[in-house]
Amino acid sequence: MSRTTRRLLLGAAGLAGLSVPGLPRAARAQSWPSRPVRLIVPLVPGGTTDLIARVIADPLSKLIGGNVVVENRPGANGWIANDYVMRERPDGHTLIVNNVSTHAINSAMAGPDRALVPSRGLAPITNLIEAPQFFLAPADFPATSLSDFVARAKASSRPLVYASAGVGSYQHIDLETFARRAGISLVHLPLRGAGEIVPVLLRGDAQITEFNVSAAAPHIEAGRMRPLAVVARGRLSAYPDTPTTVEAGFPDLVTTLWNGLFAPAGTPAPLIATLHRHVVAILRDPDVVAALDRQAVRTTPSDSPEAFGSYLAEDVARWSALTHEFNIQLN
Repeated sequence: MSRTTRRLLLGAAGLAGLSVPGLPRAARAQSWPSRPVRLIVPLVPGGTTDLIARVIADPLSKLIGGNVVVENRPGANGWIANDYVMRERPDGHTLIVNNVSTHAINSAMAGPDRALVPSRGLAPITNLIEAPQFFLAPADFPATSLSDFVARAKASSRPLVYASAGVGSYQHIDLETFARRAGISLVHLPLRGAGEIVPVLLRGDAQITEFNVSAAAPHIEAGRMRPLAVVARGRLSAYPDTPTTVEAGFPDLVTTLWNGLFAPAGTPAPLIATLHRHVVAILRDPDVVAALDRQAVRTTPSDSPEAFGSYLAEDVARWSALTHEFNIQLN
């Protein structure tokens, strides 16, 4: 477990005394929750999606008066976990924390014959966080900028490798976009989640990846990784000398990683509203906001489940256009 992860989990543990209005006493006497609520993470431990699930689990347990248990079910870029949750009873005892890849991109790539699709099989509750991304290279790879990387890729006798969290992940599509726009050929190394990217890059098995700033920071500070660009329109105050992808000549590479909370479709609206209220309260707690902000992670709770649903529809449409452009399909 990284120092970043430990710091945030310790911050979450400190929320035991969080003073947030909970359920009315009569509601607590009802049947939910009648057993532990499982918070499914569709990726391996160590990434942002796993982290935010663990940050909210403990305070949510206290607010609902029952245990909330984080459970990792990685594989197939989130499809294993999503298929599982979409088949669960819509009674509030099984939830999932998805991200832009495991929800929006998977929904965009799903063919008409696929019965279960996150955009239809899951009920949105709220957005959770947004995190800026870096294009990164190992420190021992000589490129110091995106233009330098492009030049070295063109001069290389064999294609360079990019690592992603899996086929259809935002890293996959963004780095494919980068390669196509730059006119270079890169080999895709798909993994089981963002938690596997760091060791792959440090071993030199890949020469470039896209990774969130908070998780990359310790490796950049230790001199193990080098940021080539911020995947955004504006520079980061903590890294003022790192140019953006837009400045580097890639205006359509502006992805921000988001994480959101979902329940199986058909979960009663009053239960969705209760979960929304509690999770938004957690995300607005000053201790949580401050702890995440220090790691360049911004809490972004939705005004309502319906507002989150509208945001998701727009995001699915955006990724649908890109996956069709590059003919990226599910395996």
